[in-house]
Amino acid sequence: MNWKLPNILTASRLPLAAAFFVFVGLYSSDAPEMNRIWVTTAFVIFVIAGITDFLDGFLARRMKIISAFGRIVDPFVDKVLIVGSFVMLAGSNYMLDGSGAYSDFERGLPTWLTGGMASAVQPWMVVVVMAREFIISAVRGYSESQGIKFPATYAGKIKLFVQVVAIGTVLIQVTFVRNAEWAVLLKIAVIWLTVLVTVVSGLTYVGRARGLLVAD
Repeated sequence: MNWKLPNILTASRLPLAAAFFVFVGLYSSDAPEMNRIWVTTAFVIFVIAGITDFLDGFLARRMKIISAFGRIVDPFVDKVLIVGSFVMLAGSNYMLDGSGAYSDFERGLPTWLTGGMASAVQPWMVVVVMAREFIISAVRGYSESQGIKFPATYAGKIKLFVQVVAIGTVLIQVTFVRNAEWAVLLKIAVIWLTVLVTVVSGLTYVGRARGLLVAD
């Protein structure tokens, strides 16, 4: 691999993702003071990872560096960070409990709306996010193996942006504005919007590849 700056930035996101998962996993409903430390650290790491994601693409275009490493690893690391984040937020430490850490308003919401999760990220939502990424990765890989380019679309970029906003929203809400009703509703709305956008963007990609898939 050619260790140019864009590739170094791309590779750096993998250890950043691992560190992010560690701090997100330290969240506990009965340790609000420590949560501020863990989540703030995780949020800073998440922002740094986002900046490196922007910079590696910008520098690659500016320096006219096109490498197989960048084409393969960049989207892979993005998927690891996003999918891994949703897996972590659907973990048992983000469940609503009866400890009094969460408001009666949030605990009283319909189960179908939150799944009993303080993060509002339900297990089936994680499956949707993972399935979308696996399917599109498979379609893209097959398409390019046939010599047909399958670049990212605006739908995919919007999907990634919404997912990033959703992860940040959840972390901020459960840590800093846990009992604010407006924040609870905003968090839930953003999570459901993320699922919708994820599905729609996936269907958009499948629609683009339909001709190739049907032809075979």
